[in-house]
Amino acid sequence: MLTEDYFMRMINQLLAVMTQILYHREAGRYQEAQVLIDQSLEQLLGVPPDLLRQMDDNSLLRLLTTQGELDPDRLALVADLYKLEGDLLSDQGKEREAELDYQRSMTFFLEIRLSGQDEGLYDIDQKIDNLHEKLSGRDLPIEVVFLLFDYFEMTNKYARVEEQISRLLEKDEQRLEILPEVIRYYESRLEQGDEELLAGGVARAEIEKRLQMVNNQFRENG
Repeated sequence: MLTEDYFMRMINQLLAVMTQILYHREAGRYQEAQVLIDQSLEQLLGVPPDLLRQMDDNSLLRLLTTQGELDPDRLALVADLYKLEGDLLSDQGKEREAELDYQRSMTFFLEIRLSGQDEGLYDIDQKIDNLHEKLSGRDLPIEVVFLLFDYFEMTNKYARVEEQISRLLEKDEQRLEILPEVIRYYESRLEQGDEELLAGGVARAEIEKRLQMVNNQFRENG
């Protein structure tokens, strides 16, 4: 059984490796940087790079989950590595591949934040916001949009929640499943004071208007 001391040593070693990755990237040595990323991911996840490239986000999350509990420290390192790989790919003009890495990195940071296991991990909100900005205007999977919806609601960024609601309501084939959650959200906001709503970037009149709109949509689609 691997001990906590072993994992701490591994994490510290990987933090040093990330510095080397950044150094290679700045020098334009992308292949050397990619090799270090592949080696680090294999060390963290115990899966060869070729197989990792075939796995989806949920499969990777399961590798870092024990008895229903995420390992937030290792997951944060994995998320950082995918962000670094995205930067490498972007530098080389491989924007579609970079986008997928940025999306995966953001998803993992969101999973940590929403799980409430981010204590001691710094700058996660800033990393999420930066990755969200990089993915601005992209057509994200509905699962990722829901994570962003929950994250921005949790952090009281209500204007950002509205962006996710607009994305969700574009999913016509799943509208009936989505509308009840949107209605719940607006009803919860109306329980708050005007100052709280304005601090989050929305006004009570806007919320009332949007709640009426989605209630009408729910009745029409029902």
